[in-house]
Amino acid sequence: MKRQTLLFFPLFLACGRTSAESSTVRTYATNLRANYQDVVTEIEALKVAVDAFVAVPTGDGLQAAQTAWLATRPPYGECETSRFYGGPIDQAQGVMNEWPIDENFIDYTAGNPQGGIINDTHNYPEITAEVLAVADQKGGIENLSTGFHAIEFLLWGQRLAQTEGPGQRPYTDYLDGGTATHQARRRTYLKTVTAMLLADMKGLTAAWDLTSATSYGSKFVAADSHQSLTKMLRGMSNLAIAELYYERMSDPYRTKDRKDEESCFSEATLSDLIGNALGVEDVYLGRYVNLEGKTLSGTSMSDLVKAKNPSLDMQMRQQITAVRDAIAAIPPPFDHAVLAPEESDAHQKVKAALDAFSPLQTTLHSIAETLGVTINL
Repeated sequence: MKRQTLLFFPLFLACGRTSAESSTVRTYATNLRANYQDVVTEIEALKVAVDAFVAVPTGDGLQAAQTAWLATRPPYGECETSRFYGGPIDQAQGVMNEWPIDENFIDYTAGNPQGGIINDTHNYPEITAEVLAVADQKGGIENLSTGFHAIEFLLWGQRLAQTEGPGQRPYTDYLDGGTATHQARRRTYLKTVTAMLLADMKGLTAAWDLTSATSYGSKFVAADSHQSLTKMLRGMSNLAIAELYYERMSDPYRTKDRKDEESCFSEATLSDLIGNALGVEDVYLGRYVNLEGKTLSGTSMSDLVKAKNPSLDMQMRQQITAVRDAIAAIPPPFDHAVLAPEESDAHQKVKAALDAFSPLQTTLHSIAETLGVTINL
């Protein structure tokens, strides 16, 4: 369907806001809900794989669970544009996708064979959802007991060397009489924390159910459209600059420390970065491609900007695409490209991706000014 712009929406709403803004907000909420539903679908598949693995631990079962975990990351990366304005995901992010993790808080590591909750039967005689929820961040901000990256560590294990690939946890860590100790508790932990992640994600999806008049999403759409548009732009711009550029890319590029990369145990960080960049582009273009390959689209932020400043809209489109393409050009795994010699093609591609962000921050401020929105970057 051809997108419409402000030129086709002459009617004005309360507070002087145009119906085009209202339509843009609804497009965002509809697409975000679809994005959330796709994440739920992928985590449900992860839960099936995890449940099968812990029931009968095998090498193939562990690999299937790892593959299912990897599939959850791109759609989750896209939906993180809904952060940074006090929405439901901001309340859940800390227990769903926080990092870095102190591996010793969860399980054994090199030099600490009895480390973590799994091996601490005195302080944690039982492993339940309630116990893991209370334990989260107990004693330190990196003492994370739940979420995507706790599952990632349980599936891949510790990385002993930064340049030698992902973690190499053996499936026998989950097999009675196998490697390590407390295999039954490890199985319980993995199964429990995966179920918790699914429940949290279903909660986010319900919060954006537009068929429920009391949901956050319905209130977001019904609110003053300019206020909701402000939240959209703040979420998109903060994910692009504060999170993606600075925290997820610049920090590991500068420190060369694997703990500064998001998915360090699996070495899937590049997939996270591409998902984030695609999410930024999707919000601006009012578009989302679901797991079935169907494109959802409607009135967009791009339409609003184009109606007021066509050249600025084109500039924004080009810069977002340039950022996404530059990130996608980095050869995986991301941390290996960061650690490669400065003159190498891999390292230069990381630098090129970082450089692609340079004009974007200025353009985002121009977008905000054009739309009459205040953002903080």
